[in-house]
Amino acid sequence: METNDNNKDRLDGWLDGALQRYGSAEPRTGLERRILANLESADKRATVGRRWWCALATAAVMVCIAVVVWMGRNVNRVANKPVAKVAPATRVVATTKPPEPNPALGKVATTTTHPARRRESRPRIPTAKEPRLEQFPSARPLSEQEQMLSHYVRDFPQQAVLVAQAQAERQKELAKLVADESSEIGSDQQER
Repeated sequence: METNDNNKDRLDGWLDGALQRYGSAEPRTGLERRILANLESADKRATVGRRWWCALATAAVMVCIAVVVWMGRNVNRVANKPVAKVAPATRVVATTKPPEPNPALGKVATTTTHPARRRESRPRIPTAKEPRLEQFPSARPLSEQEQMLSHYVRDFPQQAVLVAQAQAERQKELAKLVADESSEIGSDQQER
């Protein structure tokens, strides 16, 4: 049991020494200066960040002012365009002679002025001045390409027939290829 007590005493001594060294530890030299330097640099970084935000805010305000000024100039241009002003028309009914009494009626002719009535009307859509044709859709003159085709067919009828037949065959081949591809795609999707 003595060895056990010796080991226990040594362990207690070692723990007491470690705790005493931990409690009496002094800060490293220069630690205080480093902490103060870190605080100062953090303050400088915050100041620089504030400056950037102020610069961005100022730029945004300048852009807004420029847009408002530009829009104002455009509005002034539209407002300053000369507009044809039409004075309200008046209808004047007058006689060239001074009024004379009419013995048959017993009345005197008078001059009257009436303001013209303003009508709020929609702008009129111009109507076609071409005569209305009996057939719908109406036949139109041939376009330049259609005229060229008709001249070609008239001048070279055999070659035109051959070209038309070759074109019809190509269209059939294309339709067949498209049908084959669509059936292949459908079979691939069914396999999945």
